Amino acid sequence: MPKEQFHTNNWLFHRYGFSSVEILLSVALFSIIVFSFMVAYLYGEESSVLAGNRARAVLLAQEGLEAVRNMRDGNFDTLVDGSYGLAVATGTWIFSGSSDVTGIFTRTISIASLDANRKHVTSTVTWQQNAQRTGSVSLATRLMYWMKFAIGNWANPNTLASSVNISGNNDGLRVALQGNYAYLVRNGGTPNFAIINISNPSSTSLSGSLSLSGTPDRIFVSGNYAYIASSDNASELQVVNVSNPASPSLVGSYNASGNANAHGFFISGTRGYLVRDSSANDELIILDMSDPTTPALLGSLNLGNTGYQVAVVSSTAYIASSDNASELQVVNVSNPASPALVGSLNLAGNTDAITVATFSTRVILGQGSNMNIVNVTTSTSPALLGTYAAGGTVNDVFVGNDNTYVFLATANGANEFQVVNITTSTSPVLVGGFNAGGTLSGIAWDGSTDYAYGASADNSNEFSVFSP
Repeated sequence: MPKEQFHTNNWLFHRYGFSSVEILLSVALFSIIVFSFMVAYLYGEESSVLAGNRARAVLLAQEGLEAVRNMRDGNFDTLVDGSYGLAVATGTWIFSGSSDVTGIFTRTISIASLDANRKHVTSTVTWQQNAQRTGSVSLATRLMYWMKFAIGNWANPNTLASSVNISGNNDGLRVALQGNYAYLVRNGGTPNFAIINISNPSSTSLSGSLSLSGTPDRIFVSGNYAYIASSDNASELQVVNVSNPASPSLVGSYNASGNANAHGFFISGTRGYLVRDSSANDELIILDMSDPTTPALLGSLNLGNTGYQVAVVSSTAYIASSDNASELQVVNVSNPASPALVGSLNLAGNTDAITVATFSTRVILGQGSNMNIVNVTTSTSPALLGTYAAGGTVNDVFVGNDNTYVFLATANGANEFQVVNITTSTSPVLVGGFNAGGTLSGIAWDGSTDYAYGASADNSNEFSVFSP
């Protein structure tokens, strides 16, 4: 090395306090910091993927339980003890093999007898989280053969003093049940979403509440989440985490194109189905709900008119519509990216159909003051079987008691709550009714306790409990 360069470098080391060792240490420290950030980033990415996979597994497990419940409704004798997979044949769920596979997930349905008329059903979903770990989610329920049990005498229904008064004077709008809790939305006010403990129907109590933007309409509860169709133009679908009933929290939403209000929502497996007001934009929206906190658009369809409520069985969606020529619309959703209208039913008159429920090969459709029973054995050609006149607008319907009763929420001033026997589809008859003191907009029935729960316009009882 030339003498002048040596002196220059030596002067730099002394001038700025650097040495070869210090430079090496600095490089090593910098490498450690960069490596730490990379590890933290990769770990965060892995955690997000694991959380998303778990959410998808929960939805698939929930779908498994709903499928078995649907099979029970069709024929209890199909629930033979054992382990099974699920498949769809001619539009209905069937057992197939010992498990079924969806992407990375494997689902197994296990059935065990509690006695001759009760089954314990477990839906287990497993997947490979990474090379070292396997993920697993299990959900369980008990199913009864209701035809073998004596249901209470609904000829003289009554209301319990345990009904709940939510603060403010806004009406109760809809209600959904899951386990020991009821989930209520109201047409405004603070709060407009409430969770009610119904573990003891004779002593119900408010567990938690939340104020959501916009006006809620329909509510659907599955697993740890409540899904609310809303008038909010920035979040027509709102997702609430209800895992802690005392402290529900808004954790996700979906902003549909345009400003049309949403009215109904339904979850089937990992897909969500949203219907809304007629507008320049499509009225049926199909969403990927694999991660409930971030719904993603899969496809949509122009229905031509307002969709008020939707119910989905396998690959078919049934929609209560404002279309005067097709109050019931039938949509094939087997390909969510390209749903297709495949059938419809034109009911008498020009009154909108606003509520729908399904079971086996039947659809219950509320249109004006009529509750209609529709045969959908061939879903592309629905046929009217029978009609019951409720004497007031049928706002909501719930099928119960092994599909022999329909519980109605109506605007009949003398009988807002009604129970209708549909054993003979062509001749539905009133079992009993009750004057609830205000219009009922929502209704749900709990088969484990044989109580019904209503969302009411009665300002002192927005949440009402009905007993046989």
